Amino acid sequence: MLLRWVFLLLVLLVSGCASLQETMDVHKPKASISGVSIGSLSADSVTLLLDVDVTNPNVFPLKTAGFDLGLLVGGNNIASINQPDSSLSLPAKGSNSVSLPVTLTFDQLLKSVSGLEGKKQLDYAVEGDVAINLPVLGDLKLPVDFSGQVPIPQKPEVAFKGVKMDSISLSGAKFSMDLEVTNPNDFDVNLSDISYQLASQGTSLGGGEISKLDLGKGQTQALSIPLTVGLSDMGMSAYRMLTSSDPVSMDVRVGANVDTDIAGWKPSPLQYETKQILTK
Repeated sequence: MLLRWVFLLLVLLVSGCASLQETMDVHKPKASISGVSIGSLSADSVTLLLDVDVTNPNVFPLKTAGFDLGLLVGGNNIASINQPDSSLSLPAKGSNSVSLPVTLTFDQLLKSVSGLEGKKQLDYAVEGDVAINLPVLGDLKLPVDFSGQVPIPQKPEVAFKGVKMDSISLSGAKFSMDLEVTNPNDFDVNLSDISYQLASQGTSLGGGEISKLDLGKGQTQALSIPLTVGLSDMGMSAYRMLTSSDPVSMDVRVGANVDTDIAGWKPSPLQYETKQILTK
């Protein structure tokens, strides 16, 4: 009987040691930043989404014990992600991932980092560590890093080249308006629902729309816009003003919706206004 109890005790002891050995046989997890995507982008700021992948090679599940990451531009730490209590479950012999957002304003960048004025691309780096809670051993910090580029968007530029009255009669007037539109970015920009208005001394001389204008990166495109206004639309006072020898000041307004293929960027509409002297 005594031998039986001794045998059972030995079995329990051996199985307990095996379980302890399994627990103590801890393999180092792996962590990496697999990519950085643009969550949102405007002319004022950019939100980056940092995709962090963590792999658990062990036969038992683990959890992260926090994330501590810094976003660097020109060697300066511009923004931080510090989540000391963030717990991400890691299945046994498996992996998991999380997307961490960080937002930067371009005004903040220009004040903090020299040499960015006029640049079209922003070089950045992500450095930090991911903490993993290991049984018995406690928290283990795994270093991670990543580098990349993000575009610094700029609105298309409109340059007014002149407005000319080609002809005028009792039936109305014909104008031509010359513009140049430039895309200063390193990516394509599409303008849609382009509207234009011509006025003088508070009197509208008409307007119109252009459905679409596609601009490649760095491309400048000239537009010559014809505009015909009937006498009934402009009125006699505008007719007399246009047929006089006095200079005529013209108000020009141009608006358009702006779109690109960059994910997350929602640019504000383009608005352009100027005053010019009419060429007769």
